[in-house]
Amino acid sequence: MEERVFIEEQPKPAEESLQNAFGESYRYFKGLMDISDSYTKDWNFSKTSGWMLKVHDNKKALFYITPLKNEFKISMAIRKSELNTFLKDIDLKKIHKKLLDTKEYREGFVIRFKTNDDDYKNFELLIMKLISIRN
Repeated sequence: MEERVFIEEQPKPAEESLQNAFGESYRYFKGLMDISDSYTKDWNFSKTSGWMLKVHDNKKALFYITPLKNEFKISMAIRKSELNTFLKDIDLKKIHKKLLDTKEYREGFVIRFKTNDDDYKNFELLIMKLISIRN
């Protein structure tokens, strides 16, 4: 079961507290921050779910990060055209099943994964390809 961290409204998560909370997964967090360095990053607080990081281009979210103990969850919504492009991409073949299993919402096809997923590196590649498509 996932254990959320940063569920109190104050203080907002700081770099050192993120390192402590994520443990070994912190390196993945830093990698995602580097990949998305040209995007805006906003921490938002919700009384029901605690702090969440939104990475966006001021129009559409690229992804959200929900901090958990020793890991974090990444959520993203992709458009139908983006999903179709990814399903044709041989580099993403290992996650095609997960992409096919996504559910469509108003925001798009929602994909969620954690840093402890076996396919994390493939999802990191997915995010890089999504950035390329949207730029």
